[in-house]
Amino acid sequence: MSENSWGKSAAGRGKVPKDEVRTALLQTAMGLVQTNGLTVGFEHLLMDDLIKEAGVPRSAVYKIWETKEAFFEDLLSEVANQVSPGRADEESLVATWEYLGFRADELRTPEGRRRIFLDVVSLAAEQNFEAVTSSVQWRTYVALASTALSYPSAVRDRVIESLRNSELAFLDQMEVFYRNIVPAVGYRLRPDLNDDYRPLVVASSAVIEGLGISRAIIPDLVEARYNIENEGRSAEVSLAAISYHAITSSFIVPDPNYDAEAAIARLSGGIDEIPMVQPRSRGIDD
Repeated sequence: MSENSWGKSAAGRGKVPKDEVRTALLQTAMGLVQTNGLTVGFEHLLMDDLIKEAGVPRSAVYKIWETKEAFFEDLLSEVANQVSPGRADEESLVATWEYLGFRADELRTPEGRRRIFLDVVSLAAEQNFEAVTSSVQWRTYVALASTALSYPSAVRDRVIESLRNSELAFLDQMEVFYRNIVPAVGYRLRPDLNDDYRPLVVASSAVIEGLGISRAIIPDLVEARYNIENEGRSAEVSLAAISYHAITSSFIVPDPNYDAEAAIARLSGGIDEIPMVQPRSRGIDD
C-alpha cells in the first residue's frame, strides 16, 4: 500500500486503527527478512524506509513503538513464529517415497533392504541438505537460534518460546516421516528408545544443520563426494549422506517381523501422498 493510498483510506475512515498500522509495518519488514534473510540483527532495516514502504503515518508508528528497538523486538518474535516451515523440505520427503516405490522389489532380501536403506537415506540427506541449507528461511532460523540468548530478557523469552513451538511442529512432521519410512524398508526403532522417534529426528537434523553451517567455512570438505561400498556396489555420496546414514543406523535395527510382500504391494501401488502414521500424543518433556 502506498503512502497516498493509505492517506486516502485514512481520510475516508478517520483515524487509522493501530492494528492496521502494526500489521502493515510488520508485514513490510517480514517481506524484507524473507527475501534477504536475517544475519545477526536488523541493523540493515531502516525505520524510515519501512514506514515509507508500508505507507503508514509516521506519527501512528511511534505511538505503537516508541523506539526502534521496541519495534525490532516485536519483529523478532514475528520472524521466530514464521521461520519453521523452511526446516522441513516437503519435496525431499515426497521424492524419498517415490524412489522407494521405484525400487520396491529389492525389499525381498536382507541385503536388498540394507542397500535400499542406504540409498534412500543418501537421497533424502542430499536433497534435504541442499534444499534446506540454501534457503533464506533456514539461514534466518540459524541466526535467530544462535543469537536468542543475547537478546534482552523480555524479547529473549518471546523468541525462545516461538522457536520452541517451531521445534515441536518440526518434530511432529519429521516423526511422521520416520514412523512410515523406517518400517517400510524392514527396520524398526531400537526397543530401548521406547517407540520415541524424537531423538532420531533431533540427531539427524542436527547433522544437516551443522554441516550447513560448516559449509560456509569449509565448503571444500562439506561439498566433497566419497566412494563407498553398499552391499557389493560402489556409490558416490556426499558427506551429508554418510553422516546422516551413520546417525540413523545407530537408532534402528532390522525388524524380525517384516512382511516384505505386504510392503512391496503397498509401495508398488504408487504413492499419491506421504502415508500418515501420526506421532504419539505427548509433550516434549514426556
